[in-house]
Formats: sequence, C-alpha cells, structure tokens
Amino acid sequence: MNADRIAKNARLIWVMLTKAATPMTFIDMIVQSNLQANDLAFAIGWLAREDRISIIEEGDRQFFKAY
Repeated sequence: MNADRIAKNARLIWVMLTKAATPMTFIDMIVQSNLQANDLAFAIGWLAREDRISIIEEGDRQFFKAY
C-alpha cells in the first residue's frame, strides 16, 4: 500500500470521526467507511501518528474520536 492511499483513507476516517456524535469503534468505522480492516488500521495509525485522533479504552473495547 502506498502513502497516497493511506493518506486518502486517513482523511476519510478523520472526516467521518469529526462528524460523529459519539466516539466510534473499529467495527463502526469499517461498516460506515466500507474500508477493509487493514486499510482502516493503516488510516488509524496515520491519524494517531499525526496526533489527530484519540483512542479511548473502556475495558476490552477501544473507541476513536477526532480532535
């Protein structure tokens, strides 16, 4: 996978998270974005590296939200 594709997917996820009323789970984001799990994981990593999202852990679940 190239950086342009990861960046495009990261932008899609960031926009989706900024519009979400509540933090989203990984599965929520797969369903809403239609991305494959690997593509979503790369996008989350990109956004986390850029410090554009926060990851909230509640028990064994993780939620994601945009800054």
